[in-house]
Amino acid sequence: MSAKTPDYRIYPLRHGKTKIRASDAFVGGDPEEIVDYALYVFLILGGETPMMVDVGLTDLDSMNRGARAVLYEPISQIPEESVDVQLGHFGLTPKDIGHVFITHLHFDHVDNLGDFANARVHMGRREWELATANGCKGSWGHGRIMNLFLKDPGWKERLVLEEDGEILPGVRCFQLGGHTPGSTAYAFSTKHGRVMMPGDTVSLAANLEKPVGVFANREELEPAVATVKREADFVLASHEPRNNELWPPRPAETPLHTIKALYNGKCEVRDYITFQASSSEATRTFNLYVWLVRNGEKTVVVETGVKDAAGFSASTERYIPGGVVQKPEERTPELLRREGVNPDGVEHVLITHLHPDHYDYFDAFPNAQMVVNRREFEESRDRLIPEVARQLESRPEALRLVEEEEILPGIRAIPLGCHSAGSQGFLVETWLGPVLLTGDVVYLYENLEADRIINSEDPDACRRAYAKIRSLTDIILPAHDPLVLKRWPGGIIGALPRP
Repeated sequence: MSAKTPDYRIYPLRHGKTKIRASDAFVGGDPEEIVDYALYVFLILGGETPMMVDVGLTDLDSMNRGARAVLYEPISQIPEESVDVQLGHFGLTPKDIGHVFITHLHFDHVDNLGDFANARVHMGRREWELATANGCKGSWGHGRIMNLFLKDPGWKERLVLEEDGEILPGVRCFQLGGHTPGSTAYAFSTKHGRVMMPGDTVSLAANLEKPVGVFANREELEPAVATVKREADFVLASHEPRNNELWPPRPAETPLHTIKALYNGKCEVRDYITFQASSSEATRTFNLYVWLVRNGEKTVVVETGVKDAAGFSASTERYIPGGVVQKPEERTPELLRREGVNPDGVEHVLITHLHPDHYDYFDAFPNAQMVVNRREFEESRDRLIPEVARQLESRPEALRLVEEEEILPGIRAIPLGCHSAGSQGFLVETWLGPVLLTGDVVYLYENLEADRIINSEDPDACRRAYAKIRSLTDIILPAHDPLVLKRWPGGIIGALPRP
């Protein structure tokens, strides 16, 4: 019986930006017209190992010197656009990548290959053989990288030269030519159909109709593009600035958000709470967070943060020794003010579950609607914090009970259970893709990534919840992990890198 073809999940990672003349972007383009260009690498998840299409560059000076005839302005790249930082969002490093697919040997597509020491490197046979012909004289390829493949036994062993056809389950190779003599496209099976990354033979989405202006063989361009259009259900062009808007497919009106983690204090939690089946009284540091979800027009708050830190600490002393440590400037109103958010103007406060450290500051939001899972509220209504209960009694319209449904465009409630019967997460559409705020269903990345579920009265519910989380997204925000602020510098999640 053949293995099921994976539904791969693709993440375009913007790796820098520049501008070029339209005469280089398109055959017959106007040299006076200037076109925005972005650099991308593509992370592919859902297989046996993480994979990449192209690996980007680090040596900007060499790239800008070598491509100065084409670049209208030099390529710029901020630290947040480095491959290392962007893989870190997923808890990965280049050494975790098992397969790299090279579209062609130009500098900006292969310069970082040395960092991917454990990857099999797939390349179209035609690209490699033509680039290395005649002792590499006149080659378009990256000299240092080609020299390593030619002379270093370890590099030679990792190189896989591909012909057209299926090269891994759900991955197909197409040797197109056009941009370079052996330019190669790779297509991946996804839930949205076959998605192709054709390298610079289709540099911009508009190149599907107007051929790219930088090419090795003009006659190959049109049949190459025809192959791409015939074989692909969706095309991710290598330098298209709108890739993160266009992918993944979503309703056109869906707003894309950024999320910011606001540090609200910390505490030490015993392992027998953090992990199911643990009896260890050792502790790990938990951060408390308030999350801001913004789309340019609206700011939504997820979790209110803890108001009565002393009361919460007293009630949890057995398994949170020492209680919550919180400076005055880490209290929710002060955090919001520093972000330019007036609590009076917040319209929606989303609550993952009704434990005090997640909702007891709701009275700081006098005009907001509190969004809670229906089952969570019905099972907790007799134990609500008195101040919050009084606020809901005086403002019945302030309570919105939900199940699995869209709360606002681009923000969806996801019932999970596990930590409490009505625990829910929130799936947020961001520029990088869907991001799930898990609440206490996942305290730490280790819970999900090492498959160590949290301590729960219903461990089977947790296993079902973790399976559901994995089916929804690869980007999660655990409720209390200090690593959130390391994986996402500045606590900014899902935004396009900006200078």
